[in-house]
Parts: sequence; structure tokens; C-alpha cells
Amino acid sequence: VISTPVTVVSGLAAGARRGILIKGGTYLEDARLLKAVALDKTGTITEGKPKLVQWHVWGAGDEAAAQQMAASLAGRSDHPVSKAIIQGLEVPGPEAENFKALPGRGVEGVVNGVRLVLGNHRLIHERGLCTPELEAELAIHEKQGRTVTLLADDSCVLALFAVADTIRETSKQAIVDLKALGVTSVMLTGDNTATAKAIAAQAGIDDARGDLLPEAKLDAIKEMQKRYGATGMTGDGISDA
Repeated sequence: VISTPVTVVSGLAAGARRGILIKGGTYLEDARLLKAVALDKTGTITEGKPKLVQWHVWGAGDEAAAQQMAASLAGRSDHPVSKAIIQGLEVPGPEAENFKALPGRGVEGVVNGVRLVLGNHRLIHERGLCTPELEAELAIHEKQGRTVTLLADDSCVLALFAVADTIRETSKQAIVDLKALGVTSVMLTGDNTATAKAIAAQAGIDDARGDLLPEAKLDAIKEMQKRYGATGMTGDGISDA
């Protein structure tokens, strides 16, 4: 009579001690029904502690000015990539005004009277600032699994920042264990597709989908539910929740 309730409560308590909050016993029991798991990339498959590995101005920009402007915007963001940029640059920047997050894209703000954005490939493409030369440069970094962030004003790209993350030591084994249980793993990330595929290959994930905005992740989950059945989502961000 009491064995099942005690087991469930013990499971909930054991999870809580490890920082895993489970909504209730029903959800703990339903985990056995999972057929697929969607996984975020940064902070889930990877360590979530990216480092700035390379950066340079784009065009004839001023290096010191680009550093300060990037530091101003990155310093206001709590995204792991922004933190890596600010730590890698190690320079203070002036206060950014009218700061705003652009979900799935980056951030924007006004620094020293200039409206700037610090964001991903998608953001720069949407603003019509990509060139063949820039696309070629981005492709080199993305094929190496790096996340590239770009600083730009209204007219052109000012600087490029390449950030690299490493996969968690436990990720490969976790994917192997899921496969052994008959659970399909799919990576869903807002990072570019080339980087997503490079990291997924290291982790042993066959299906990697990049360039996804939060609403696109939700659409992917619905598609997975139709294709596989019961689907779980694993991530560390608000959009993942």
C-alpha cells in the first residue's frame, strides 16, 4: 500500500537534492514513456562556459573603439556567449543606453550616441549587412563548431567575435544511454546550423537543427511528438522552459 508512494517521494527528494525539480509523481512515472528527447546545445550538451578564442575588427574599423562598444553591450547581457566576450576582451565599456534583448538574435543599445547591435548571423542577415566575404569568414568558424557574434551599426559590421564551447564529459555517455533505452535524441538550438551539427557529431546526435527561434523550437517539439510520441525537452534557458 505504501511502497509506491514512498518510492515516488524518495525519487522526488533525490532529484531535489541534485537540483532537479520534478513537478510531481505523475511526471516522474511518465518518464518511462518517453520516445524522444529534444536537447538544447549551450549549457546542456556543452559545458555552457564558452571562451572567446578569436576576434578582429571587420573592414577599416578602430580596434579599441570596437572593443569598448562590444564590451558595453555584452556587459549588459546574461547570455553565456556575451559573458565569454566580456571576459575575453577584459576592457571596460561606456554605459549602453536603450538596451534591449532581441530573443534568438542578440542585443541592441546606444553607445556614445551610436545605435549598435551585438548578435548572431541571423540578426546580421535580417538587417541586410551580410556580404559574400563575411559569409565566407563565418563559414570557417561555424564548421569548427564556434559561435560567432557580430558587432554592427546601422550601416555595416564593425567586428567579429568567435566563441568556442566544449561538450560536457557526460554528454556522449548520456546519448548512448538514451539510445539503449530506445529514446531518440534531437538537438534544437538557436545557434547556427553548421555549429549545431559540429557539436552534435561530437556528442553522437544524428539529428541537429539550428537557427531556431523560441517559437520554432516549440514547432519542432510538436513535430517530434507526432513523429515519435512522448517527447521531453532538456535545456537551461527561459525559451527552453
